[in-house]
Amino acid sequence: MNQPIAPIQTVQSQGFAAAPPGAVEPLYLNLAISDPEVLVAAREYAEGRPRTDFIQTALKIGVLSLRAARGVVDGDAVRKEGERLMSALTERLNGWRETMEGNVTSTLTRYFDPQQGMFTERVERLIRHDGDLAQVMRGQVQVAEQSLGKLFEQFVGDNSSLFRMLDPSGDNQLVTTMQKTLDGVIQAQNLSILQQFSLDQPDSALNRFLRELGTKHGDLNEAMSKRMGDVVAEFSLDRPDSALSRLVGRVESAQKNLTSELSLDNAGSALNRLQTMLQDNHRQQLELANNLAKTLEIAVSNLNTRREEAARSTRHGGEFEADLGLLLRQVAEGAGDVVQDCGNSTGVIPNCKVGDYVLSIGPEKTAAGARIVVEAKENASYDLARTLAEADIARRNRGAGVCIFVHSEKTAPASVPVFSRYGHDIVLRWDAESEASDCWLKAALMVATALSVRAAQHGSKDGASFQAIDKAIEGIRKQVEGFEEILTFANTSAQATGKIVKRVDLMRDNMVSRLESLCDEIVKLKASAADPV
Repeated sequence: MNQPIAPIQTVQSQGFAAAPPGAVEPLYLNLAISDPEVLVAAREYAEGRPRTDFIQTALKIGVLSLRAARGVVDGDAVRKEGERLMSALTERLNGWRETMEGNVTSTLTRYFDPQQGMFTERVERLIRHDGDLAQVMRGQVQVAEQSLGKLFEQFVGDNSSLFRMLDPSGDNQLVTTMQKTLDGVIQAQNLSILQQFSLDQPDSALNRFLRELGTKHGDLNEAMSKRMGDVVAEFSLDRPDSALSRLVGRVESAQKNLTSELSLDNAGSALNRLQTMLQDNHRQQLELANNLAKTLEIAVSNLNTRREEAARSTRHGGEFEADLGLLLRQVAEGAGDVVQDCGNSTGVIPNCKVGDYVLSIGPEKTAAGARIVVEAKENASYDLARTLAEADIARRNRGAGVCIFVHSEKTAPASVPVFSRYGHDIVLRWDAESEASDCWLKAALMVATALSVRAAQHGSKDGASFQAIDKAIEGIRKQVEGFEEILTFANTSAQATGKIVKRVDLMRDNMVSRLESLCDEIVKLKASAADPV
């Protein structure tokens, strides 16, 4: 005889829903367990915390099952807890949305705000009258003016070489040198050319020259005076057409043109055109920023619309089924079971794909090889009656003894309970986005495993017989559907087929009656095999 395991310490009694810390005083029990099935299940877990958690969970499931059997499930507490979870989820989503919108708005405002944006401030500092660009241009103009002044001072100023060379007063080295040179030449050639330049002699070269000049050009003094006057006039600023006046005019015109090009008062100046270009660029940047803001707003609106459409579409049901399969595999790997995805393949019933997942119990357990079918449904049109009808089809189609029918918390109608068992079917609600509801799915798997353990005590021979009977029943049902086609074909004929139609009606009624009787007997046989005598 199996020995009882050590007493379990520190078992906290819990209600139908998890209570807040400190709301319920813990209850300490010393238990001596002697039931063989419970001992086998408990010894599958290591001593200590794992075994204590398992027994706590089993005790909670038992309490929930007993309360569900008595019809005292605290629906209000479950509904309030669900509303609290939805409220917390809504609050977190709204907070995330407000945070994202605030970050985007603050970032765009920081750079592109027309009043205080960093980009606007930088452009304003660049193009204003005392801005960086104006200071750079003013500095360049000043440097050009200073260079031009130094250039004029160097070549035509009071201290220039040209002025010193043309100054007749003072210590003029050029004049002194020329004087010395001329004196030397004159003194050297005085004797040889004195006669030629003497006016005392009428035949001298000088006299001939003067006579010839007087003959051709008139009075020499008058001509020289006139030529010298013309030369002096070219260097006079009093005459507007003199060479010096024209030079000064060109310099002043160039200076005025340069000043005009760098003045904001002139509409056609280069600086004004540059300012206009920067302002146009600034307006374009503002338009781009506004377009970007509108594009982001439209993108966020489209994203929200796609999320709402995805929540209403059938594709969302596929996502719910995939999330459920992921959790089933995680639980099965920890317990040593095998999960098979068979939602796209037909089962025992021809052309029938009802039953999304099949969980086969691992070889280390008492009910090794037992099959549990899991059906995921995210459809508001499935009430409790339709759910139980499809659960029966799922068990027969996948050859399973127990069916776990999982409704989405988002679309489950009011008639679907949070967790309840109906014979070999377990119906529950599950929220894919809340880890708090995972405990209901784990509890359903444990209850289904317990039911499979009881059914496994009758041996694999009965299970094989049940499977053969199920296939035979489905074959008979298929034949009944064939009679409907025969009846349709017969009705298209005239009175000659009346006897055929009558015979088909008798065969169909007889076969349907036998099929119903066979189904009732099979249900009774399975129920007696599942429940202990």
